Amino acid sequence: MAHYVCNRRDCWGYVQGSAPLGVKRLIWEHESEELVCDPRVGIDHFTLATREARVLGLTADEIERGELLPGAVAAFWSWRSLAKDRPWLEAVAASCVLEIRNSSAVIRGGGLAQRIRKKLIEEAGLPAEQLINQSTHVQADVSHADLLSRVVEGYVREPEDEAAVMRGVRDSLIIDRAFRGALGLGLRNVESG
Repeated sequence: MAHYVCNRRDCWGYVQGSAPLGVKRLIWEHESEELVCDPRVGIDHFTLATREARVLGLTADEIERGELLPGAVAAFWSWRSLAKDRPWLEAVAASCVLEIRNSSAVIRGGGLAQRIRKKLIEEAGLPAEQLINQSTHVQADVSHADLLSRVVEGYVREPEDEAAVMRGVRDSLIIDRAFRGALGLGLRNVESG
């Protein structure tokens, strides 16, 4: 997940670069928390992810040098391509939807961070108080999920704009599904030996 966090920072940077000034400001607010310091925990989200990995016995060096799953690498490149190469509105939607699908305020039954946190506690037996990354994202992604609605309210005027948002959302969720499938396959391979 530390590599996922880095990829998200890359993507938001590309999205910010192509967006109108008002949207750049919204992204800056979001990224200040993610990249510099989340006031809930006093550190950035990359550090959060690497600290949580220690619960699983991984060192920072192992995370840095670890071989990434091919499907994860393909997903990272695909998301980066959406952020760099699509019109800004599609690119914003593609990045925002990953925040939305993680929000317990939006997703019935809990967002992705909440569900992962619950599985790590119940199925892997990890102590809840050590899951600082997942716990922080259960809270953070509720506030982050409103970024797309703020963009839509201020910038979506025509049916073509709505279609652009939906293309970005659809394509990012396709990539996310492939990414999660690659993670599942990787876990299955680890379990089988």
